[in-house]
Amino acid sequence: MRLESEFIYRVKTTGPLPDTKGSPRGERQYWIVSEAELEGSRIRAKLSAPGSDWMNVSNDGFWRPDVHMPFVTDDGETILLHYTGLVEQTAAFKRAAEADRPTAWDDQYMRLMMNFDAGAARYRWLNTSLFVARGRLLGTGNIEYECYRLT
Repeated sequence: MRLESEFIYRVKTTGPLPDTKGSPRGERQYWIVSEAELEGSRIRAKLSAPGSDWMNVSNDGFWRPDVHMPFVTDDGETILLHYTGLVEQTAAFKRAAEADRPTAWDDQYMRLMMNFDAGAARYRWLNTSLFVARGRLLGTGNIEYECYRLT
């Protein structure tokens, strides 16, 4: 098994709405995904409508994103993306987010497990592959991920 670099995923979020602290399902924050793009040798796509992140906030120092987003490729095809993962709330991460500064890749543990839905034959490889990613802040609400396909 190897990791093959496939694309860069950049995302901009706005929010969050007031959290659901006290909910029987646990505390969540709702973030709006307002901009996003996938850029690689086999895919170029942009967010086609706002996405949503129902971020689970826990007391172990990690947030757990649950994100759903629609994309349209540069050749007009629809691709849906869903991912979950872990975002470690380190001191470096918090300082960078508050100061609108980037983080280094190792400043936090920010990892995703990504699943795609694509109907077009050209993009069906997204349906039959497993993807993981590592992320970093580019500034407040702006995140960049390096995305890899497991072979």
